[in-house]
Amino acid sequence: MVKKSIKISCPGGLEPRPIAELVQVASKYESKVYLETDTKRVNAKSIMGMMSLNLANGDLLTVSADGNDEEGAMNEIQDFLKCKLNLVS
Repeated sequence: MVKKSIKISCPGGLEPRPIAELVQVASKYESKVYLETDTKRVNAKSIMGMMSLNLANGDLLTVSADGNDEEGAMNEIQDFLKCKLNLVS
């Protein structure tokens, strides 16, 4: 299992379109991928779960991946979050 904490630095937080794109990225991998906040842990492959996080600017997000392609999943998700959403770790 690999884990990475990321602080959201996006004025509007995570909006529906980037969330849908992130779900697509996570769904490409066999590994179990989860995003968690202080209060909630959701499957990153679930659009409804992801929408329920209501992530805002400044929130701390932990991404975890577990499986035989966990490194690839983590790297692509981290790259997506940094590039697409202007997030910093």
